[in-house]
Formats: sequence, C-alpha cells, structure tokens
Amino acid sequence: MNWARLYSTLQIWFAVCIASMTGAVFWSFLLTGGVRWVFGMDENSAMLFVCLPSFIVLMFWLVPRIPKDLRGAGLLSDEPERFGPWFR
Repeated sequence: MNWARLYSTLQIWFAVCIASMTGAVFWSFLLTGGVRWVFGMDENSAMLFVCLPSFIVLMFWLVPRIPKDLRGAGLLSDEPERFGPWFR
C-alpha cells in the first residue's frame, strides 16, 4: 500500500468515525434527557446506565451505515481500491 492510498483510507475512517461519534453523542444525550425527565433519575446514574450504553450501541450501529450518507453528501471520495492508476 502506498502513502496516497494509506492517507485516503485514514481520511475516510477519520471522517466516518467523527460523524458516527457526533450522531451517537447527539442521540444518546437526547435519550438520556428523556429518561431523566420521565423517570426522575439523577444525572450520574443516568449518564452511567443510559448514556454510555446507548452511545456504545449507536456508535457501532452508525459506523457501517454512515459512509453511504457521507458519500451521497459528497464528503467522502471513492474507496482507495477504486482510485486511478496514479495511486498504484
């Protein structure tokens, strides 16, 4: 693997992980706020028992699904294997 292909792979993974983490944090905080409001939990237990598990589940759920949306928005290029001969 050459440097350009390695760079593009790292760039794709970085963009996907950051977008997945942002979405997981957003939805986890909303879920935690709703649970705190409905059940009257204190902040520490809600963050430990609701936010952390929902963040982990959402992160692993979004990582394989978000690249399609990022490609559609034009934020990701093609996979490094499909680059032209100048990257081989």
